[in-house]
Amino acid sequence: MSQIHLSYWNKTAIKDQYQPLKEDLEVDTLIIGGGITGVTCAYCLARKGMEPVLIESGELCEGTTGNTTGKLTVQHEIIYNNIVKKYGWDFAKSYADSQNSAINFIRQAVKKESVDCQFADNTAYVYAILESEVETLEKEYETAVKLGIDAKLKLKPPFPEGCRSILGYSHQAVFHPVRYVNALAKAAAADGAKLYCGTKAVKVEDGDRITVYCENKCRIKAKHLVMATQYPIFDGPNLFFARLFAKRTYGIAVQAKRDWPDGSYINMDDPSRSVRTHVESGKRILIVVGEGHATGRGEEDMEQHFERLMQFAEEIAGIETVLGKWSAQDYETPDQIPYIGRISDHSNVFVASGFGKWGLTNGTLAGNMIADLITDGSCQYEQVYSRKRADYLTSPGKAITGVFTPVGELIKSKLERPENIDQLKLGEGRVIRYQGQKAGIYRDVDNTVTILDISCTHMSTELNFNSAEKTWDCPAHGGRFRTDGTLLEGPPKHSLKVLFHGNYSDLTAEN
Repeated sequence: MSQIHLSYWNKTAIKDQYQPLKEDLEVDTLIIGGGITGVTCAYCLARKGMEPVLIESGELCEGTTGNTTGKLTVQHEIIYNNIVKKYGWDFAKSYADSQNSAINFIRQAVKKESVDCQFADNTAYVYAILESEVETLEKEYETAVKLGIDAKLKLKPPFPEGCRSILGYSHQAVFHPVRYVNALAKAAAADGAKLYCGTKAVKVEDGDRITVYCENKCRIKAKHLVMATQYPIFDGPNLFFARLFAKRTYGIAVQAKRDWPDGSYINMDDPSRSVRTHVESGKRILIVVGEGHATGRGEEDMEQHFERLMQFAEEIAGIETVLGKWSAQDYETPDQIPYIGRISDHSNVFVASGFGKWGLTNGTLAGNMIADLITDGSCQYEQVYSRKRADYLTSPGKAITGVFTPVGELIKSKLERPENIDQLKLGEGRVIRYQGQKAGIYRDVDNTVTILDISCTHMSTELNFNSAEKTWDCPAHGGRFRTDGTLLEGPPKHSLKVLFHGNYSDLTAEN
């Protein structure tokens, strides 16, 4: 989680606390990751009579789940017409049905477990601002209707302002994701699941029994391993680093001055704007998420992403009070469809990744699917989300860009000239040369500076400073680190090396 930004969802949720693991274990099923994917899987397995163990490096929902928009929808921007072109009508129908099953699962779980998470049905809209987008939206509407989705297309609606056409899907939903996942975790624990937070997995060895080594020296042996970690910590034969593209998005929650129509909204063009209403204690809160960019490759002043979201919120409803600012990381695949299932044929290691900003439905679906694969050996939508589908062949442009851009970033990072430490401001980070090597320096608000070796511990690409979140981000594969060098997320397994930590005046005197 960011050092300076906490999401509205994490601010307003009271989370149950789970202790760190303190001893070695031998279990049937180990789940790594305490977001919606891992907790859903633990809940489903516990209901089937199993006793899964879940470990999480921080707290529940500290990652992407706690930093989403809180939408539950089968409308994943403009996707169905693309799926039909790539894989055909039956495949697209299965995708839509599977996403709808995830929404229904949440709807039923909320009722069964009496979860107070402000679950509410609504209509999800995608809208066109540019004239060139109208035809694409019309084709998506026609495809959605043929797939059996309850869709309606309107021309020149009153909201959002300047909209040329808008496509709405009925029977979608919104909720408070952190309250929901916390309640689901509590129900899973009551049914026999064991949850441990503050327990970070750092290494996986596959064999007759899978062995997972934790940062606190504990070791867990398991028959089944579920990687509910956004980015898989164990690759197998899949080269996921060349198939998963890291993206960041930003979010704000505001108490607005003016009213706006109910529903969820997202635009077609860039920069993205995803808007929804959340009701808290009878008050309507405006949630705005967007400004997506490849991790480590945003603007030099990352704070501008938040500023533009604030400007958008001011335009559509006015801002009375800012209630939260946050960001999230997610991974895209070449064809916009996640990887869910075994990492190789007959393997007992399972992956759930590539949710592409739609992780609340995809994560719920993944938790259900993997639970079925473990207990029954198969599941309904296994082929749709298989790692073996022809994702490279159906999306060659994106695949090539995804493979070669990280290579370019690696080369570029080695050629960029470093700056000096003169007039480094409080809260500023920059790339410098220190003791003959490139390094990253950050000056904290208390005048303490930390200098790090900023070669990413994944594949040695040099990191860029994220001024909005005060992190060091990798432009190649999405690794992220705190200013003290601690690993936050992504494919790296180790933190950064600290080269200097001390007072800024001592450093400038030394130089």
